[in-house]
Amino acid sequence: MNQGWAFFLGRVLIGWSCGLLAFPAWSAPLGAVPGERLRYNIHWMAVPAGSAYMEVRPAPTGHYALVSGVESIGVVRLLHPVNDRLEAEGVMTPGGGLSARYFAKHQQRGEQKRLIEYRFDREWGEVARTQTGEEPVAIGGVTPHVDDVLTGFYGLRGCSRLVPGATLYLPMVDGKKVYQVEAAVGAHERIATPLGMFDVLPITMMVGNSDLFRLEGSIVVWLTNDARRLPVKVESRIDFKSVAADLVSYDDGRGERREVKESK
Repeated sequence: MNQGWAFFLGRVLIGWSCGLLAFPAWSAPLGAVPGERLRYNIHWMAVPAGSAYMEVRPAPTGHYALVSGVESIGVVRLLHPVNDRLEAEGVMTPGGGLSARYFAKHQQRGEQKRLIEYRFDREWGEVARTQTGEEPVAIGGVTPHVDDVLTGFYGLRGCSRLVPGATLYLPMVDGKKVYQVEAAVGAHERIATPLGMFDVLPITMMVGNSDLFRLEGSIVVWLTNDARRLPVKVESRIDFKSVAADLVSYDDGRGERREVKESK
């Protein structure tokens, strides 16, 4: 299970095509709302490999707080122990979008731990990046449309321009630079998941050349074709390996909860 996979369980993005992370205000019809909690089971080459979660946490009025994590389990944990957590905080823009102010990656590989933090200075168009054991780095060229990858994923879910055939170019800050990812929107599908059948919209992200994506490849996320845009399935196709995650429980923050019933 590689960093590219952990990315899409909590490290995704959106850009200028939706305008200032066109993530509507929390009361708007598209995307996540406060109180949403998602849980996933991860499989590597059909073998149980880990679990993941994504949550929208309570925050002061005009602000947002996001958290995501991934942890390896079983045999995969013995071979490649992973326990990562990402946090993103920021403010809502006058237009109802999100503007990142702080992003952190808490990474653990066995006994080794590392903390990477990003602090956005919108006035100067810079991000101050600090990492355990390294000198601070100032990243320039951070326009109002550039955010961290976790903030960006929630922007993607709220984007009104997610229509079949559309292609979005997504600027984000990652590692020690700003770069773009291409996202292609596919045709509507109906897929089976552990939680049942869903009408979905597949989004294919072409990734590579970043701190999180050390290998070229693609990640596909299937969003429900409704106002919630729930990511019910994620699949990475990186380095000829197949890693997939299925949504197994959710509280959509709008009054609906579902979870997979364990067989006895």
